[in-house]
Amino acid sequence: MIHTFYKFSLCFVFVCGWGLFAQETPDVDLVEEPEVQSEAQLAYEQIARFTVAMEQIHDLYVKSGEEVSYEELIDGAIKGMMSNLDSYSQYMKSDTLKSLQETTKGAFGGVGIVINRNGDWITVVSPIEDSPGWDAGLIAGDQIRQIDGKSARGISIEDAVNQLRGEPGTDVQVQIRRPSERKSFEVNLTRSEIKNPSVTGTRVLEEGIGYVRISTFTRNTAQLLRRELTALNRKGVKAIVLDLRGNPGGLLGAAVDVAGLFLPQDTLVVYTQSREPGERKDYFTSTAPHRLNPPLVILINGGSASASEVVSGALQDHERALLVGETSYGKASVQSIVPLPDGSALKLTTASYFTPKDRQIHERGIDPDEEVLLPMRRWFMLQDEIEKGDWTRDPQLMRAVELLRADAEGEEE
Repeated sequence: MIHTFYKFSLCFVFVCGWGLFAQETPDVDLVEEPEVQSEAQLAYEQIARFTVAMEQIHDLYVKSGEEVSYEELIDGAIKGMMSNLDSYSQYMKSDTLKSLQETTKGAFGGVGIVINRNGDWITVVSPIEDSPGWDAGLIAGDQIRQIDGKSARGISIEDAVNQLRGEPGTDVQVQIRRPSERKSFEVNLTRSEIKNPSVTGTRVLEEGIGYVRISTFTRNTAQLLRRELTALNRKGVKAIVLDLRGNPGGLLGAAVDVAGLFLPQDTLVVYTQSREPGERKDYFTSTAPHRLNPPLVILINGGSASASEVVSGALQDHERALLVGETSYGKASVQSIVPLPDGSALKLTTASYFTPKDRQIHERGIDPDEEVLLPMRRWFMLQDEIEKGDWTRDPQLMRAVELLRADAEGEEE
């Protein structure tokens, strides 16, 4: 604030000084130019306007005979600022910040759905495997219309998270609108501790072809995947299907490390570009790839977002993997956590992700090399069958295996 006022003062002195000089040179025809306000002046005026409005509300507003506190007013103002930006930026009170930190550690309490706000409605990006949301059959694109009988129209992601989370064993009633099927229904979700195993479903599909699924990207995902690849290698697996369908993302560092299992060391995986042209940040692989180094097909769909799009885009750009399925979700912007003095924080969009070949991911997604359609609801219903070993009814997985077979036959010839 002192810095802003200082710039404002300098500008004021400069303008006044120029005015005096002009008056002392009457022989020169001068055309008076309109005064151009600096950023500092504009900011000062808007802050003054905000302060007047806050004081008026604090002094005059009546609600049940009680005045509204300055803390409530500031909280509301910050929330309003954030909601006017994009659906990924939000103001987080200290408890919400703690919940975010717990999510990336791999275990937390709640109903197990990753959400985003799309227009007026909170929307499911993807349910977390083996969670209440997963067991209830929620899929990407489902809109949350009510929570415990109260309308969810226009609520923030923070408010939705606070309402959906709670003590394990307690229930929350949610009304869902599924646009893809033009129907609404209600589900009763019993909250539980959400465990996020990250790497699941490892198996040999047929001779020489293995399968592994990443459900989310947490701190130890690359380590777990490396271990599973080693186990598959010992079973004679030479080619891998990596399933990223329904994966809502997670930690960027985990995505870079996973890509590093399949790419040479010091290979560009992704870069971010902020508002300033010179503020590009590159992310390179830092370790040697896994010794298996298999032919690779990656499965993606509309529930694949964020970190899963980073991995898919990088391996596609470097021609290290073929992508099969449907265009991914298109959520690939950088949210930075900016702490505030009282323990709250801003989760603020500060940059966008780009693939090594300069493709912007955000709101566009990653297109597969081979499109194989499979409705999200049908994919979800197939998961139990895949888990039991019957994967032949999954057209996307079938196509991936066919491509790897053809690759193996081509090498033999």
